[in-house]
Parts: sequence; C-alpha cells; structure tokens
Amino acid sequence: MKVNNLTKEQKTILNALLDKYERSATFRGDNAVKQSFTVKPEELFSHYRDDADYDCFVSVNDAVCALAGYGFIGCDQRNSVVLKISLKTEKLPEVYKALGRIPKDRTINEMRIFLEEQKQILRADDAGGIYKEELSENDSDDVKSALLQYISNQEERLQVAKLPEYYENLKDYSDLWILLRFLSKEHGEVFVRDLSVKLYRDSKRLEAIAGKAESLLYKYGSFPEREKVLEECSVLKTPSYVMCKGSMILRLDKQELDLGKLSGDLAFSGKTLSEISEIVVTAKRLVTVENLTTFHRYEGGPEEAVVYLGGFHNTVKRDFLKRIYRNNKNLSFFHFGDIDAGGFYIFEHLRRKTGIPFRPMNMGIPELQKYKDYTKPLSVSDVARLNKLIEKYSGVLESTDEADKEISVQIIKTLKYMLENNVKLEQEALE
Repeated sequence: MKVNNLTKEQKTILNALLDKYERSATFRGDNAVKQSFTVKPEELFSHYRDDADYDCFVSVNDAVCALAGYGFIGCDQRNSVVLKISLKTEKLPEVYKALGRIPKDRTINEMRIFLEEQKQILRADDAGGIYKEELSENDSDDVKSALLQYISNQEERLQVAKLPEYYENLKDYSDLWILLRFLSKEHGEVFVRDLSVKLYRDSKRLEAIAGKAESLLYKYGSFPEREKVLEECSVLKTPSYVMCKGSMILRLDKQELDLGKLSGDLAFSGKTLSEISEIVVTAKRLVTVENLTTFHRYEGGPEEAVVYLGGFHNTVKRDFLKRIYRNNKNLSFFHFGDIDAGGFYIFEHLRRKTGIPFRPMNMGIPELQKYKDYTKPLSVSDVARLNKLIEKYSGVLESTDEADKEISVQIIKTLKYMLENNVKLEQEALE
C-alpha cells in the first residue's frame, strides 16, 4: 500500500512507538519472551481526552485510522475513543521508510565502524602506521588518551544497543570528530574563527561544536576546567598573555627589561614570549597565581617574581615557565590558587605538564581555618573530583622522590579536611 505524506500526529505516534522498541530488550536481542510496544494517545497528545478540544480528538483519531489502514499499528477502541495504540513489529521496515528514519541498528553498526576508524587514526603514528605504546605529556597526547578512553566506553555502550555519548546525528558527530582529531595533533596557538574556517570553511561552525568537545575531553581526560579545555589545547578566542612582575629580567634581541624597576606589571603575548632570548630571575622564588584579582593585589617582595598565566596555562605559557626553570637553577617555584578541586587540579596539571617541582602556597588547612567565614559548601561534583584527586595523589606516595611524597601527603590532608568539613575557599578571600 502506498503511504501518503505522514501528518504531524502520525509521525508523533510512530516515532514514540519506535523509541519504545529501540529501547527494549527485544531490540537488544536478549529478551526471551515476545514484547509488545504500546502507547496511549493522551501520553502524546495532552488534550486528546479534553472535551473542550474536539479538533485534537478528531485529528488524532484520523491519524490512528490512517496508520491502521497502512498496517503499521493496531488499536483498542471503545465508543470511538482510542485506548491504546500498538506497533506491528512485522511492519518495521515499512514504518522506518515512511518516517524517513534510519533504523537504530543500522546507526549502531555505522558507529561501530566509525569509532574503530577513529581509534586507528589516533593510534597510528603520523610517520606511517606505527602504534605508540606510551603517550607523552604533550597536550595533544592528553587529548589522544582521553579520546581512546572515550572510544572504549562507547564500544561498551554499542554492545548494549546504546548510541555513543554526544551523538545526535551523523553530520554533527562527524564534525565533532574533525575538531577532536585536530586537537589530538601537535599545533601552535590558533584562533577559534581561523580554525573554524580551516576545518569547516565556516567561521562559526566550531563554536557550535566547542561545548561538546570540551565536555567530552573534560569527562574522559585530565583537564582541570571544562570551560578551559580548548584554551589549554591552544585554541583561543583572543591572543593569550602572560603577566609578570617582580625581580625578573627579560632580554629581547639587544633590549633588556628589568621588571624589578617597575612598580606594576607587564603583559606579554605568546608571540612576544617566543621572541625573548633570555629570562633571568634575580629573586629566590617564583610564584604563579591562579586569579587575576589576586595577582594585582599580591605584593611580592624583592625576593619574589610573580607570574599570572592569563587564565589558564597552555603550551606557550608552560614553555615560558620551563625556560625560566632551565635557566635559573637555584630558583624555588610555588603556585598560589583556589583551595578547591579546580585549584588543586590546576596545581597538579602545572607540575605534571612542566616537570617543574612546584609547591602549593597558601592552599592548606591553616587558610581554610583562618578564613572559615568565607568558605563555601562543596557541590556533588566537588566531592567526586576531590575523591579522584585523593586517589591521584595517593599514587604519588609510592614515588621515590621524598619532596613529591611530602607535597602529596600535605595535599591529601587538605583534601580530606575539605571533604570532612564540607568547605572550599577562593583565593580572593585571603588577605
């Protein structure tokens, strides 16, 4: 029988029945008894049984009558009132075709193939198909590791007939993976609009996908803040800057900037940082500060150089710190951040990514106790992330490095105190 163009009501009914079928044990193939898939009209059309809305009653009945005529559904009626609509599963191919809807099992098979292709691309060395057994500490390898973990989890979902997370349709999902594959490769700083044109020939397309990419990498990777994932991967909306003050001398070609002679600070773009030939810190210690307000308020003495990383530390900024570390052997390094999950993730990330033995500063139990009136309660997400951090730092206790052990013990005590007392503290609260 030829199916005419389906009405809005007909599509609503058929899609609801197919949704039930695709969520069922029958669809997954692990049901021992035959299932039926039914829906009541009032579940889909709230005014169906409303005597004041006769038009709704008539249009739904007409839709049911037509679908029954096509053989797509069966229905139970009493006194012209449809009580229940049931799907004729033997007509599934015709129902999918009439709706123009792709069967879920076909999509699952396509996703299985698609994700396997992404896995091969991620694992293969750019030089030609050699598989990497270990991943380095580069941003791109952090992304690669997160994506491989994501794929592994999605393969498990496909086994139980669930579509991948962050999948809505093949076009958007394919575009998402274009961005993810780019992030998994080494690259310098790039602006969002420029990258969008390069990847999609559309200056706004990347921004429409960015939220999913950040959520995916934040969930499956080791990124401290969801909103900063792209920034950490050196994909920026505007140029990034590093702000410095204190006892530090920067040499650019034949010019020399002695920040110690200034009463304020100077900001350097990523491009300028790459042109600096030498960095000499005449102080005894360097302090990185997480938040801008605290950086401006922080009065480091003559024995300190202070650096604000402009929001978040990406490759360019970490390279700046690593150059300071290499060229100033007697310098001590400290990080001053929020006493919350994000602050400690940033601290851990900074140490791991730079290889610099940073120590936490003003990020312990004494500060939580002194400024207890300014603390805030933990969220559910905070609790989960703090427990994950405890697990991460507990692994460091097996290290042979005594300094690492000492820092880990100190941080674990602080994290447990935060959980036991349901507190966290922003660094702006400190005097």
